[in-house]
Amino acid sequence: MNTKIFLLFFCGVLFSQQSILLDEISAVVDDEIVLLSDVVLSANALAAQENVDPYKSPDEYKNLLLKSAESMIEQLVIIKMAEIDSVVVLEKDVDRALERQVQNIISQAGSEEAAEQVLGRKISEFKRSYKDDMEGKLIAEKYTGELTRSIEITRLEVEDFFKTYKDSIPSFPKRYKVRHILIQITPSEESMKETELKALNILEEIDKGLSFEEAAKKYSEDPGSKDDGGYLGFVPRGTFVKEFEKVAFTLAINTISKPIKTQFGFHIIEVLERSGEKVGVRHILLQTKVVDEDKTKTYKTISDFSKEINTKNNFISIAKEYSNDETTKDNGGLLGWINTEIYQVEELSSIIKNIPENTCSAPILTDFGYHLLWVDAIEEGGPPTIEKNWIELEQLALSKKKSDWYNDWIEEIKTKVYIKRNPLNYPQITN
Repeated sequence: MNTKIFLLFFCGVLFSQQSILLDEISAVVDDEIVLLSDVVLSANALAAQENVDPYKSPDEYKNLLLKSAESMIEQLVIIKMAEIDSVVVLEKDVDRALERQVQNIISQAGSEEAAEQVLGRKISEFKRSYKDDMEGKLIAEKYTGELTRSIEITRLEVEDFFKTYKDSIPSFPKRYKVRHILIQITPSEESMKETELKALNILEEIDKGLSFEEAAKKYSEDPGSKDDGGYLGFVPRGTFVKEFEKVAFTLAINTISKPIKTQFGFHIIEVLERSGEKVGVRHILLQTKVVDEDKTKTYKTISDFSKEINTKNNFISIAKEYSNDETTKDNGGLLGWINTEIYQVEELSSIIKNIPENTCSAPILTDFGYHLLWVDAIEEGGPPTIEKNWIELEQLALSKKKSDWYNDWIEEIKTKVYIKRNPLNYPQITN
């Protein structure tokens, strides 16, 4: 059954069953509760990810329900411990993690509309509903990460791990050590002027009585905020790009800005509240459009670079000076070791495996712009060996050691926190 259709159908059937009370308490952890409805939603997400059909595999689905319930209990226990040690996460990190989750859901569903059908709510509503859950997840991850950070692994432990699990460790894939140069396609001056003029026209409509919220819903090209009237939340300094942030922290409260240019386009900003290093703001985003002439100009620039490159050092030098990828340019464009079978940028992964070692590719177009690729080295795949795959085996052994420590620790901590698990009134799964 198609995963998206199955999830929609199953959620609808499940919540129509009279045998489940959506506000039933699944568990109590100290002074916090785990709702059965949350357990079911979590299990449904796992079922979709793992392609488990509750009607064909009811026992497997029941295990997912139990797994989800126990996972939520553990998260609350960890949060309780984290509160004692004053572990917190920044709101901007919560927002970013939530945005990544939303983008993953949209990617799996195929479109924003399909994702909203799967979720049963608007993306903006989903973000509001799950923000606290995401914050708890990040706090738990940060706390357990701090607890296990000091755990180290010896060479003898890695060798023992390999001897024990050698037959169950899958073959390693072929990998490529890759660098890239990214040249983004920027809109022409004419296109930017047209976009700025459109923003000024929207400001005129607002001056004539159109509310900012309605203007955002009507005109904004930010899919993550337009349905919420352009609201971006009450967030700390450092959340936005510098041009946007400068206005957000200097504009008078309840004042609307003139069009502000950033790398994303032109923004109209309204500041709703500000307290210390946090600001509540909404915006209307108009993206500048790229035309064929812009692509042609960028292609010529990167083609000229490709003709200049004949050595690795030459590639690194050009990457450091001209690449628009701020995360890799200072490191000579290094993307690291890439498994082309799972690399997310398909346009690049299909090319990488055909580039000889120490060779520069022709220009490649992706949604990010034009790229040049350079393959530093190629590592053949196959069954793991200590000599060839030491780094990977060391990481696997360390992960196993940390996991074993965590399992022992969480079981001990559970005995020190009040936990009451209620018999779960799950619906019967029948065709």
